[in-house]
Amino acid sequence: MLETLRERLLSVQQDFTSGLKTLSDKSREAKVKGKPRTAPRLPKYSAGLELLSRYEDAWAALHRRAKECADAGELVDSEVVMLSAHWEKKRTSLNELQGQLQQLPALLQDLESLMASLAHLETSFEEVENHLLHLEDLCGQCELERHKQAQAQHLESYKKSKRKELEAFKAERYLLKP
Repeated sequence: MLETLRERLLSVQQDFTSGLKTLSDKSREAKVKGKPRTAPRLPKYSAGLELLSRYEDAWAALHRRAKECADAGELVDSEVVMLSAHWEKKRTSLNELQGQLQQLPALLQDLESLMASLAHLETSFEEVENHLLHLEDLCGQCELERHKQAQAQHLESYKKSKRKELEAFKAERYLLKP
């Protein structure tokens, strides 16, 4: 787009300079044609009028072309402003994307560190689970031992009570036998 703008401006400049060059060449030709005259003549007003008319037409054409170029320049300027705003937005977005992409390696490293931590936690959880199962087994064994001891004590107390009953029964029998 900028290239076409540049081409247009160059073409307008060339047209303008060629128009000025044409006018100056015609002016020189008129001066050169007028110098060889040595004999005084009566001025020809129609020739001056024709020359003035040519200059007026050339200046009017130059003015018209300059106005057209100015209008085209304004149009190109508005397009350049719109394109500049559009590409400025794109550049801002690209800078943001570039910033985010620059943060990507750190994010990946953090993610890998997090995955390693999770693997370590998983191992720790399995270890704790195994220890809990072992503790549960130990608690079951302790409870079984307590139950066995309680049963043993109960059995021992039962045996004692039965021995006492037996002794009491023997003593009663011994006393009854005369």
